[in-house]
Amino acid sequence: MPTVSVLLNGRSYDVACGVGEEDRVRELANKLRGRMEQLAKSVGAVPENLLFALTALLLADELDQRDKELAQLQAEQRSLVDGREAQLANSLETLASKIEAIAARLQAA
Repeated sequence: MPTVSVLLNGRSYDVACGVGEEDRVRELANKLRGRMEQLAKSVGAVPENLLFALTALLLADELDQRDKELAQLQAEQRSLVDGREAQLANSLETLASKIEAIAARLQAA
């Protein structure tokens, strides 16, 4: 199992990952480091464990917001699909009625 060395808050951490996931781990670590650096600038000097906890909470908040947005978009999509299905059903019903009327006229002729 490969190990990637990532630098967070001035410390190096060895992180195990799956084969081929090394670049993704580095990419995520870089994003995390950037967020931690932003947070450290805004809150000032805080103990490292608090910095990690605050960063995790901010990321969890962002994830939660995106989950809610996704759920809302999925609900809107379901509503649109349901509306389109209802329109299609109505259109098919109208067409079926017209076809039946034409068939009735043809039989009567």
